[in-house]
Formats: sequence, structure tokens, C-alpha cells
Amino acid sequence: GLGKETCRALASKGARVILAARNADKLKEVAAEISESTGNSQLSVLVIDLGNFASIRKAAGEALETAPALDILINNAGVMACPLERTSEGHEMQFGTNHIGHFLFTCLLVPALKASGNARVVNLSSGGHKFSAVNLDDWNFETGEYDKWQSYGRSKTANALFAVALDK
Repeated sequence: GLGKETCRALASKGARVILAARNADKLKEVAAEISESTGNSQLSVLVIDLGNFASIRKAAGEALETAPALDILINNAGVMACPLERTSEGHEMQFGTNHIGHFLFTCLLVPALKASGNARVVNLSSGGHKFSAVNLDDWNFETGEYDKWQSYGRSKTANALFAVALDK
């Protein structure tokens, strides 16, 4: 996917890269493949489930230990157009994973981003923000009828708004 190829591109230029994903076995396999294809052995892995606050906090702690200064954070992972599901904290899955998970992870990594002196945060998105604004009255689909595309749109709009606010 896009995350894998982004990591490959960075590694091919000699960057130290931390790959993050939910599945530890797949993650190690991808890291080994990228290391072999680029000749870059400066790859490490970080297991994270963006739908689980405990996992996010653990991963952020490990990331801060591994890299006390981060030059770039690329928030890429996400889910799209899934049936109504909830994260472990009870948030609607798409908004919880695509926005809240990245938001929390990024906020926890602020010390390392500041330590680099000139860090960048990239919140990868799509044209999905055109599907829906963020409905602050029912962002979690607790009263309104669930629509998978509206939900996805809300999460992508929130990504864009977060990027703008973080830049300020």
C-alpha cells in the first residue's frame, strides 16, 4: 500500500524509518523486504492499533525511546467505508481510527517533533472530506443513522482540520 511505498522511498534515500502497523508479523515482513530492496538497515517496527488508546500510548512511548527527535511523522493508516463498528473506547471506528487515533499519537509525539527543530507532520487524506463536514452534535453516530461514507468523510474532514490547526 501507500504506507509501504512511502517507507520504501524514504529508506531508499538513507532515512532512518520507523514502520508502524497493527499486525506485528506483517510489519516485520515488510520491514525486511524494504531493508533488502533498499540496502537500508535503519528500519525499526512499531506495533500500534489506532483504535485502542492503550496501544497508541504504548507505541508512542516506544517511539519516543527509539527516536527522541523526529523529523517527520506521516499519519497514513486508516479504515474506509466499513459497517458501523466501535473502537475499544466506544468511538465510531472510522472517526476513532482515522482521526482520534492519529490525533492522540501525534500529540504524544510532540516532544520528539519539537526536539528535531524543524519537524513536519503529514496527515494523509483523500477527497473523502467532500462527503461530509464534521457533525459536532453527533460525530460518534449515537443518535443519527449511520452512513459509512458520511462517517469516512467526517474522519477525513477532521484530518484536514487537524493539519491546519497543528500548522498554526
